[in-house]
Amino acid sequence: NTSIYESAGCFFRLKGGKVPLYNKSELALFYEKAGRGVCSHAYIVDGAAGIGKLEFALSCARALLCTGKTKPCGICQSCRKFSLGGHPDIHITGTGEKCAGVDDIRELIRLASVMPNDGDMQVFIIANAGKMRAGAQNALLKLFEEPPPTVTVFLLTETRNSLLPTLLSRGQRIHLDGMSPKEALAELAARCGGSGGEAERALEAANGSVGEAERLLSPESAENRKKACEILLYALSGKSYELSKALLLPKYKREKLYDILDSLLLLLLQRQKEKYGFGAQPFPPAGELAALLASAGKRSLARAGAAVISCMTALEASANVNAAASRLAVELIVAASK
Repeated sequence: NTSIYESAGCFFRLKGGKVPLYNKSELALFYEKAGRGVCSHAYIVDGAAGIGKLEFALSCARALLCTGKTKPCGICQSCRKFSLGGHPDIHITGTGEKCAGVDDIRELIRLASVMPNDGDMQVFIIANAGKMRAGAQNALLKLFEEPPPTVTVFLLTETRNSLLPTLLSRGQRIHLDGMSPKEALAELAARCGGSGGEAERALEAANGSVGEAERLLSPESAENRKKACEILLYALSGKSYELSKALLLPKYKREKLYDILDSLLLLLLQRQKEKYGFGAQPFPPAGELAALLASAGKRSLARAGAAVISCMTALEASANVNAAASRLAVELIVAASK
C-alpha cells in the first residue's frame, strides 16, 4: 500500500506517493497475530522520525477491524471503508506538529466508552505521544489500566524514554527498524528510476537513508556535484581566474551557493577517507580532477575543507555572498599550494 492517511477528526483521505520506510517484518507479524485473535489492548510503537509509525498503526488498525479470514482481506466492508479513507472506528490525535493535551485525552476516553460504530472494536492512535505533557499521559493511564474490551490504543513515539514508566509497563512494545538493505535498494530504484549501481552508491553515501539517497540522486544534487567538481578542478590546478569566475560570475543566491559548497565539502571529505583507507567514493570524479585528487596531499585537502566550512559558516551568518565567495577562492588556491 503506497498511500498515507491524513487525519481530520476520525476521518481520513488518501494521499498517494509516500511509502513507509520501516522493515515490513513487524507488520507481517502483527497480521499473523490479528488473524489468530491474540492482539493486545495497547501498543507502544517507537521508531525514528519519518520511518512510518502512523502508516504502521493504520495498517494494524485495518487488520484489527477486518472481518475476513485473512487479515486484512481487502474486500470486507471494513477494509473497503478503510481504503476509501472514511472508517468511523479509527480515531487519530496528535498528528503533525501537535501533540495530545489533557482535553484531547479526556475526549478519547469518552469515545472509548461508547460502542463502536460498525464492528466490534475501535482503534485509537495517538501520534507524538512522547511529546505529551505528564498531565496528559497520566490522564491516559486510566484507559491503559481499565481498557474496554472494544478498544485498542497505539502510542507512537520516537523514543520510549519520553513516556511515563506507568504507561510503558502496560503496553506492548513494537520497535520499527528501517528497511532492510534489499528493500531500501528496491524502493530507491523505484522512486528514482536509476540504475542499481547508482542507487547502491547513493544509499552508501546516505548511510542507508532512502530519503537522503533520493535527494542525492536528484537532478539538482547532480548539478551541484558538477559545479563542485568544476570549482575543485580549478583550485587544485591553480587556475585562480577560472576559479573566481566559477564562484562569482553566476551570482549565486545564498542558498544555492551553500548547497554547492555542501557538495564540495562532501567531495573533499570522501577523498580524505579514501586516502586513509576508509572506502571508495560513491560518486567518484573522473578525468583530470580524479588525477589531481589522487596527487593532492592530506594537508591540502584538510585546509581546503576548512576553507569551505568557513565560507558556509559565513553564509549562515548572513555575510555578503560575493565577499565570502572571493575569500573562499583565495583560500582554496592557497590550500592547494600546500
